[in-house]
Amino acid sequence: MDIVIIEDEFLLGLLLADALTDIGHRVLGPAACRAEALELLSGAAADLAFVDIELRDGESGIELARELGRQGVQCVFATGQPDRAREHPDAAAGLIAKPYSPATVIEVVRYFEALSSGERLARVPRGLELFDREQSAGSVELVDRSAPAIVPSAGPGIPGPAQPASTAISAGFRQAEQGLGDAGVLEALTG
Repeated sequence: MDIVIIEDEFLLGLLLADALTDIGHRVLGPAACRAEALELLSGAAADLAFVDIELRDGESGIELARELGRQGVQCVFATGQPDRAREHPDAAAGLIAKPYSPATVIEVVRYFEALSSGERLARVPRGLELFDREQSAGSVELVDRSAPAIVPSAGPGIPGPAQPASTAISAGFRQAEQGLGDAGVLEALTG
């Protein structure tokens, strides 16, 4: 998948680009402003863009996302201002609120990649809030409202009370995130 990163925090943008490149995606950017983003896209196409809301010199990522959308680029806000993003559901497919981990971004990319290939997915990745573009601005909801799965408590052969799957697997997920190289640095920068 071809992905453009529009993020005015250069180091954060580079770390995100590295994480996505490491799993085989072609990444354009990071771009810190509208002009840089459009220049990156002048000779290439992108399938997906991660767009920060506040860009360099006070430029609006919201307006840039609208412009990219008119060019056929699917946008996701990656921002520390989720409330502002929710006010503009027409500009992007959804949002990832900062702080986020590389694992979250990777799962979001996989989600959009699966959708673009025509797969019907049962759930939205954790950390991604999709916008319902049929609703009015400011009235956004999460698409995944399913109850958490219940699994037996994991223990060394000792049965225990049932607990949410998220609790049962959270330790393993944290270990997987730590294996992503600069995940701790990226998380520190986004938070």
